[in-house]
Amino acid sequence: MGIPAPALTNHKVFVAADNIISALGFSTAETMDAIWRGETGIKRIHDPAIYPEPFLAGSLDRQRFRQLCGQHGLAQYAPFEALVILSIREALQQTVLNLSDEKVLFILSSTKGNIGFLHTLCRATLERKHPASVQQALLWRSAQRVAGYFGMKNTPLVVSNACVSGVAAVELGARLLREGWYETVVITGADEITAFTVSGFQAFKSVSPEPCKPYDRQRDGLSIGEGAGTLVLTRREEYAPAGRKIYILGGATANDANHISGPSRSGDGLHYAIENALAQAGVRKGALDFINLHGTATIFNDEMESKALALSALSGVPANSLKGFLGHTLGASGVIETVACMASLKQNRLVATKGFSALGVPEPMNIITGNTEKELHTFLKTASGFGGFNSAIVVSDTYVAPRRQQTAGGIRLSHTCRIAGNKIWVNGTVAFEAPEAGTVADFLKAAFKNLHAPNMKFYKMDNLCKLGYVAMEYLLLHHNVLPPYDGREIALLFSSAAASLDTDIDHQLTICNGSDYFPSPAVFVYTLPNIVLGEICIKQKIQGETACFISGTPDRDFLHRYAGLLFRTTGTELVIAGRVDCLGETYEAEIQLIERI
Repeated sequence: MGIPAPALTNHKVFVAADNIISALGFSTAETMDAIWRGETGIKRIHDPAIYPEPFLAGSLDRQRFRQLCGQHGLAQYAPFEALVILSIREALQQTVLNLSDEKVLFILSSTKGNIGFLHTLCRATLERKHPASVQQALLWRSAQRVAGYFGMKNTPLVVSNACVSGVAAVELGARLLREGWYETVVITGADEITAFTVSGFQAFKSVSPEPCKPYDRQRDGLSIGEGAGTLVLTRREEYAPAGRKIYILGGATANDANHISGPSRSGDGLHYAIENALAQAGVRKGALDFINLHGTATIFNDEMESKALALSALSGVPANSLKGFLGHTLGASGVIETVACMASLKQNRLVATKGFSALGVPEPMNIITGNTEKELHTFLKTASGFGGFNSAIVVSDTYVAPRRQQTAGGIRLSHTCRIAGNKIWVNGTVAFEAPEAGTVADFLKAAFKNLHAPNMKFYKMDNLCKLGYVAMEYLLLHHNVLPPYDGREIALLFSSAAASLDTDIDHQLTICNGSDYFPSPAVFVYTLPNIVLGEICIKQKIQGETACFISGTPDRDFLHRYAGLLFRTTGTELVIAGRVDCLGETYEAEIQLIERI
């Protein structure tokens, strides 16, 4: 079935308003004033309810947070949801926008959302994995509650791509505006410090015992943080503040197809994202005034970023990381740090990289070591995360028409694979069934063995990843259309309702009992819904656009339209899109090949 392309558009995308809620303040101005002064929000926390031992983190002022929640009547909302609402409320004070307008969309970016809710459930409830008992932990449900608070009419989009979620969400919103899908998009990234996340990162032994030191010779791990950031984007110039306008010019996401929890050793994935973002934005490398990198201060992340900049011939551009001020705020970091960089641009001040002393990465980098007054116009913001995801966006006070013009072309929906009820259908024909399989794990194991394609890593995956992996293998077994394409020309777009909640529960069970406390990094790495895409990218060497959306109901129309958008505006030639869901013994997958026409 062929679907023609809509009329081509390329609207300008303006920044209308913003907010940061962080360990340094509850507004962009408060946070940035503290950063200018060189302050850090990272401090030692001793809270046995979160972690048995003291740890360092960029934590919010809890007393002030509770006061604000009481002031605005947010007692009925989970703390995560209240945090998102407060961030949007503060941003809206800068604009006259009416969020109940039908042309407004809300995008939520988060890695774990209201995951703290699981900590309140008893072990017996979690072991049953009963869907009714864990509803409050669903990301799409939190997004709907926030949208309902503001009277938004459109179903929210939720982006959960590990630590690149925020940057990916900003580019998603900008793309939809450029195409004319909406007039205004509100993007909020948020994550909390919880027992769930702290125990997981500690299990990975990736948390530093001291405030993090991005790119430094003595760096030894990250510092966890929490907070929220909001960006209000619009294609209506009258909603943008008077005076100096800020534009989102372009961006891209790429996968490095290397490892689900370790970045590419060559930096190629981030390099592809940077090159594609600059091409989409129509910006020359020489026009970049600074680059704000992910800069987690882990050994491999910082090393990889230095190599990516070298590959992109950007090693000499002034670069910084803000993690030493705020900690790593996970799915919020991309939005928070983009807002902070916009403030830096508007005030013509380069921000130092706190904690940095002596360069400790293999390739040269021009790390900003002190606040510097300088005329600024354009910056690049990047992020990298688990699952091999890398994202980059270009932001400027000068509008530049993209060098790559949009191309016409619709989509052709071709082959499908569906898995449900212990059966696998390819194009409507049963390709495998195992009615005797007692559990979803038993069925997926039998389906995998039937492929006669040994891969011992399959047995380490969680059920969500096994489900997506098997669906892809059966689809390509019958219709392998990948070989003609370069891996960078192939995109993966998956959606899910339960996200990684099935494995989230498994991880939560390991930290329920203080006397039986054993968080496992092998489990924690699968508590991200985008890992299923990462596993497929690694197997199929896919390095193009990748996105994981969380939605309560199937969203085929959106995925098809978004595939068409990628065909028209990026180098994408083939899209694999669909839905993969698993919670307890309830599971279903349906993926489809989408080709350009």
